Amino acid sequence: MKQYKWAFQWMGQAKFRLILAIIFDITGVGLMTLEPYIFKDIVDEVLMPQKFDRLLPMLGLTLAVGLAFSACRYFTSILAEQAAETAVVRLKGAIFRKLMVLDTGYYRENKAGDIINKCSGDVEVISRSLSFVIPRSVEFVLMLIVAITVFMSINWKYTLILLVVSPFTAVAANAMGKKLHPAFKKARKQLSNLNAVVAENIDGNRVVKAFVREDYEMEKFQKENRGYKERNLEAVMVWLRYGPIIDSLATIITVINLVVGSILVIVGVDHGGITIGQLTLFLTFAWTLNEPLMMMGMLVNDIQRFRASAEKVQELYNMEVKIREPEKDESPDAVLGRVDLDHVSLRYGNTRVLDDVNMHIEPGKVIGIMGPTGCGKSTLVNVIDRFVDVTEGSVSIDGVDVRKWDLKKLRRSVGLTMQDVFLFSDTVESNIAYGVPDTSVENVLTSAVIADADEFISGMTEKYDTIVGERGTGLSGGQKQRVSLARAIAKHAPVLILDDTTSAVDMETEEYIQEHLKTMPDKCTTIIIAQRVSSVKHADYIYILDKGRIIEEGTHRELMLRKGYYYKTCVMQHGLDEAETDAAFSLDALPEGGAV
Repeated sequence: MKQYKWAFQWMGQAKFRLILAIIFDITGVGLMTLEPYIFKDIVDEVLMPQKFDRLLPMLGLTLAVGLAFSACRYFTSILAEQAAETAVVRLKGAIFRKLMVLDTGYYRENKAGDIINKCSGDVEVISRSLSFVIPRSVEFVLMLIVAITVFMSINWKYTLILLVVSPFTAVAANAMGKKLHPAFKKARKQLSNLNAVVAENIDGNRVVKAFVREDYEMEKFQKENRGYKERNLEAVMVWLRYGPIIDSLATIITVINLVVGSILVIVGVDHGGITIGQLTLFLTFAWTLNEPLMMMGMLVNDIQRFRASAEKVQELYNMEVKIREPEKDESPDAVLGRVDLDHVSLRYGNTRVLDDVNMHIEPGKVIGIMGPTGCGKSTLVNVIDRFVDVTEGSVSIDGVDVRKWDLKKLRRSVGLTMQDVFLFSDTVESNIAYGVPDTSVENVLTSAVIADADEFISGMTEKYDTIVGERGTGLSGGQKQRVSLARAIAKHAPVLILDDTTSAVDMETEEYIQEHLKTMPDKCTTIIIAQRVSSVKHADYIYILDKGRIIEEGTHRELMLRKGYYYKTCVMQHGLDEAETDAAFSLDALPEGGAV
């Protein structure tokens, strides 16, 4: 019951629609009970004694009761569906909002398919339970009680026969139910569109957070969500047109009832039989007994599915958000871009990813970070942009711990390109302007030129209005990296982090990008994370990480003279032995800072 109580709260004021639907449902059961008694009286009091003066009034009463019952059934279905769809729209909106604020660790630990299923499939199970299972359960319980009570009061032997025979009608009803599935194809197509938005935002969660576009994605989701509500209600109307057909076919069971009832009529009332009117009552009342028995297994199954689905959705909704906003925003008014990591350590469970890392980066400086795969380079991005909080030590920007920054302001202050490039299914221009949607066309073009993306974009059929596929389909790895770089540059953030940004471009393009980064009008602190020596050799200072620790640091000259990891990587990447490297780079002649 606690799952149902939790689900009801999402209806808000619409819960009164569900209550009204149940009232209509109960009224319908009462009308359904009245109709067989009218038929019994027509037979026993009109037809058998041939008092036809009462026939027309009783037929009129029968018609009125039948129409009233159909109206009750119609309004029950409509009101229940409206209440359930209201709850679903609100619940999906709340879940998607939760996905926007959950930490990146949640997405690392959970499969995208499971998350999508919670947002769509499990919520739909909840919707079905609210709109169908609850009203029908009330109706079927009342129907069973009324039918068995009436039957037992007339002839208990006949009642036992019906209870044995009726469950077999479930086989025919189940077969007919399978033919109704095509009616919901349109609703399922819209559901696929809705899931596509969810999947895209799950994959691009870090991009959304880094460019502070949660509100934009929320609105995009709500548009598809509202569309799904409309399509689903249309599908329900189709189902309502099929309902009478199923009800009509279910009356075939009356043939069996007629055989048994006829025998009892022939036996006669004096010998334990029944009257013709009572037979009529049995025949017209039979479906009120058959339908609950026929649907009982389905309802039990639906209730169990609801409980399991509700628990999964509740688990997601109640998931704790670890990266929280500070009680008070202490970020500086003007951001200069000084970045400090003081004795930073980070653990994922028992694994230490960063171990006592110290970095002090002055505003406007270019810093290079290198190291073997898995050494913790990209993790530095997570702690600076606060995708994850450090276990020990502190990360500060302009002397203020990032945990004391307003999250949106912090991420607006950091321009970021990621190792795993993610582009949205939109125009090239929209992807570049993603973090600054109101930016000028000139800013988009300038950013593309700096990132060496303007040339290949201008060569496309629609140029900057070209639609890229999901995750950048249609662009090469190097092209996606350059669009991603242009997107980060367009923010004009005080801190720019380039995480393996040029790994998929050639050396000439990389050199072009490095030269043009120096021409950026707004001087920013730049952190370059790379595998290539060529990507960081021009940096003011270079850090070498291994197993989460800084093992080397210094300028290009200092690291080359030390002949450690950096020097050996340079030897390997240039295809030279150490003697050839020393000669080629003229180590003794290297200047004090930077590279030759």
